[in-house]
Amino acid sequence: MKRQSLWFEGRESVTVREEPLDPPGAGEVVVETLVSAISPGTEMLFYRGEIEEGTEVDSVLEGFRRRLEYPLAYGYASVGRVSQAGPGVDRRLEGRLAFVFMPHASAFRVPAGSAVPVPDGIAVEDAAFLAAAETSVNLVLDAAPLLGEKASVFGLGVIGLLTTGLLSRFPLASLSAWDLHPRRRAAAALFGVCAADPLASPPREGTEDLAVEVSGSAEGFRLALSSCRYSGRVVIGSWYGMASRRATIEGFDTAFHRNRVRIVSSQVSTIDPGLSGRWTRERRLDAAWEALRVLRPSRLVTHRVPFDRASDAYQLVARTPQETIQVMLVHGNAGIRQRPG
Repeated sequence: MKRQSLWFEGRESVTVREEPLDPPGAGEVVVETLVSAISPGTEMLFYRGEIEEGTEVDSVLEGFRRRLEYPLAYGYASVGRVSQAGPGVDRRLEGRLAFVFMPHASAFRVPAGSAVPVPDGIAVEDAAFLAAAETSVNLVLDAAPLLGEKASVFGLGVIGLLTTGLLSRFPLASLSAWDLHPRRRAAAALFGVCAADPLASPPREGTEDLAVEVSGSAEGFRLALSSCRYSGRVVIGSWYGMASRRATIEGFDTAFHRNRVRIVSSQVSTIDPGLSGRWTRERRLDAAWEALRVLRPSRLVTHRVPFDRASDAYQLVARTPQETIQVMLVHGNAGIRQRPG
């Protein structure tokens, strides 16, 4: 059997390679991909060449080279069907819809426990947002919003929009959102939030109890810090790549220093130690599935691109961010091609 897999070859260079795929071994399954979601944050850092080569990959991701260097296979949001179950695996898994945290490819051979079953009632494209929803759940857990607080979200990409959707369910005094692009601001309305352009109507300084920064930009970082009132807090979910030094230098001004603003780093690899006694990874995934059921994020898909045209998809995200929110790679019903003869 063979499969197709996506590789970042270097700056602004993506190819689809054909590779052999062995049958499943003991305790393994083969999953044939239907759709996979492009991460407009992390993956685009790789695409634009804005990572420092040698950076260690997220420790919770399995099946990845441990250090990031080109050529690089990446991605972590694929949904497909279990087509084959190896020895020792319950055959009833065959035909089940499953999510896999693996690099973009038309099919995967993975341990059966790594294929996360999609709960009944959740559509394929909604399921492809599981990794994003898990990240957003973690951001909200780290933010710990309180009754009557004023909160803002800076950056309305997929993570920002899902985080906005979750925060909108809390009894806050107000919830604001900020993004440069009209299409993303309009999408916030799906969750009952009116978003503003930070250039045309910048956030007021010293007004927010809580700011969630997921813009991925130095300016978003600066605005989030300046928006906080005395003893406010900023939850940082962005990975700035090579722009991290600029982000911090521009953000740490006099107002930050005098207002005792607290900065909380949030990343999906781990759960806050103060919560981990009660919150396991499994519990957080359950919360993410429920978030998908409620928020129905497939409404955020703006483009669907065939997998063999993946290079076009990345160019689309890089060159027209004002038009894209979530771009899906569509693999079709057959992730595997049988070897001829």
